[in-house]
Amino acid sequence: MGKSVSINLPNGRSWSKKGDAVEHFKAMLARYSDGARVTDAGDHDDLAALLQVYDSVLSPGEPTKVGSGISHFERRKDQDHPGDTSCFFVVRSDGTSIDFSTRKALDVAGSRTP
Repeated sequence: MGKSVSINLPNGRSWSKKGDAVEHFKAMLARYSDGARVTDAGDHDDLAALLQVYDSVLSPGEPTKVGSGISHFERRKDQDHPGDTSCFFVVRSDGTSIDFSTRKALDVAGSRTP
């Protein structure tokens, strides 16, 4: 049996198993409809902390998901990938936005040592 991977975010949220974190963010996405802004402060904090971890492994000069700063998060249809999928988008303080994969970000979080 493989070793359990824990997830620890900088906002203090943690899960002893990565699968539990995946389910947390999957359930969060399901709470919002396409086009809806993330309104729960705890959801916002968890998403911001997840992006902080994701951006922390980028090479210097590489564009970050956070960019100019986080204004808010939204659930939207993902137009750049095939299929009928929805995901979270970070809307930056300069008005630009970009999608991100919570699963990819959790992969990064799971590969970090606490």
